[in-house]
Amino acid sequence: MATAVAVVAVTATLLGGCHVAVSGSAGLSPADQQKAEVRAAQAAAVDGALSAMAALPAVGYHSTAKDASGKPSDLTLRVTKNGTVRGALPVDGQIVQLVEVAGQLYLNAPAAYWTAHGAIGGAGDEFATGWAHADPSDLTLDPSAVLAPAQVSSKLRMVFDNAGQLGEPVRAKLADGTEVFRIGTGATVLQVTAVMPYRVASFTPSLLDASTGKIFGDELRPEALTGDALKSFHTDLDGAVAALGHPFDSVAQVTVTLSDNKLDCNGSNGSCTTSVQVENSLVGGDAQGSSVHLVMTSTLNADSLGSQTCTAEASVAPNTTTPMTCTAKFKIPNRTAQYRVTSLPTAVGQVLVSFDAAGVRQKLAAEFSALGG
Repeated sequence: MATAVAVVAVTATLLGGCHVAVSGSAGLSPADQQKAEVRAAQAAAVDGALSAMAALPAVGYHSTAKDASGKPSDLTLRVTKNGTVRGALPVDGQIVQLVEVAGQLYLNAPAAYWTAHGAIGGAGDEFATGWAHADPSDLTLDPSAVLAPAQVSSKLRMVFDNAGQLGEPVRAKLADGTEVFRIGTGATVLQVTAVMPYRVASFTPSLLDASTGKIFGDELRPEALTGDALKSFHTDLDGAVAALGHPFDSVAQVTVTLSDNKLDCNGSNGSCTTSVQVENSLVGGDAQGSSVHLVMTSTLNADSLGSQTCTAEASVAPNTTTPMTCTAKFKIPNRTAQYRVTSLPTAVGQVLVSFDAAGVRQKLAAEFSALGG
């Protein structure tokens, strides 16, 4: 019994000496609490705007660019989530129209653009008369790869990946009165609407990469393309595809060689016919999926009768030899005489790519049907 009492006494002593230290906090000040709430609102707006952009079927990007003379132009470039593109792009002071469909890029650009990009002889002038198949490397950026909605959203999210990197919240108003969060410093700014439904109002193009910034200048203003706007985009693309016709192939080149030059003149009516063999050789490009458009011109000179010219055109397979003829007619004086006639034929060739407009429009119909337009 004595031993049991001793144990109880020790236990009581231990319990009586036990205590717990509790740490506490006085809580955030009203000012700090308000700042935290605004930062949270900004983070939610950025996340909501970028998530909304990533889910869009297509986006129209509006920008203001200056041409070679310094004149500003308002440009629009529309891009689907799949990389189908239609619109205008400023390149080295030239405004270039482009269509990218079924994974192929086609450009309509001034002769100065083609000359600056290696067009030989009069090819630049020829390309400028219509559309030309081009390689994406011909452009400073490939819009289908850089400006598809999900790619833009992902890139901007990498730059502004958490609230701690967004900086102190700054609210501003756009010209139309829309309230936005203005995020960023100096020359790189992202603007998102401050209230739902969140959307990206504008961003500095260089946030995507340096080449995008160089092309588009200070600001890109994205527009969600849904509903009627998406249907209008589809309609415009259909028209653009129909206008492509037989595009030139800017990637390929063709050399043309003339041989067997013959001249046959009819003294009774003054007509002279030049006949030549025109050989073409394809350099680059796809010999199976292209054709060569040949234009042969002959300049004929006759003693005391002056000169006349004639032309002939042909569409032929690459790497073939084709006979071509053209006829010019001189005005013969009403007297008996003989005239020495010479001919100087030349020829040029342009490579045309095979383009199935009906097939491409079917692919567009399927794409836009899935997109909702």
